Amino acid sequence: MQITIQTFGAFRRFGRKIEILLAEQAAVTDIRKPLYLAVAKQSAEFDIEALIDSSRFATEERILAEDEMLLDGQLITILPPVSGG
Repeated sequence: MQITIQTFGAFRRFGRKIEILLAEQAAVTDIRKPLYLAVAKQSAEFDIEALIDSSRFATEERILAEDEMLLDGQLITILPPVSGG
């Protein structure tokens, strides 16, 4: 199945959207490795794997649980950790 990941924050450098292919019956936790492989070549200046691991995924309505099943063609947003004051 194909998933579109909308990007914000530190992920925006990879484009506004990233398309990844997943096996059928994939859950949110299955997004991380294909996403890393899709952007790893462009991220030599910081630890993209750690950033992906500490990020959460959401739809327009809510943050998704790691074991939640995805739908083919679904639009997902990656929410990187933020800090500031």
